[in-house]
Amino acid sequence: MMVCEAPNQMGRLGLMAISGYKAGINCYVVFPEHSGSDCISIQWLIENWQMWVWPDGDVNEVEVREPLNALEIS
Repeated sequence: MMVCEAPNQMGRLGLMAISGYKAGINCYVVFPEHSGSDCISIQWLIENWQMWVWPDGDVNEVEVREPLNALEIS
């Protein structure tokens, strides 16, 4: 998943799949306005993981990495 600008959401952010069958097709979830408009903090993601990202996933098993560069996406 990649944090992205949510389509038609006036500057709000969301998540988009970047691998697999539905990679890049649609926004997986649109985060609430109070989550941030320019960026999502790692702390906010940790605290809200089960609510907004993956209810069955353990946030302690998540890997956070630096942003992708253009060559990694293709």
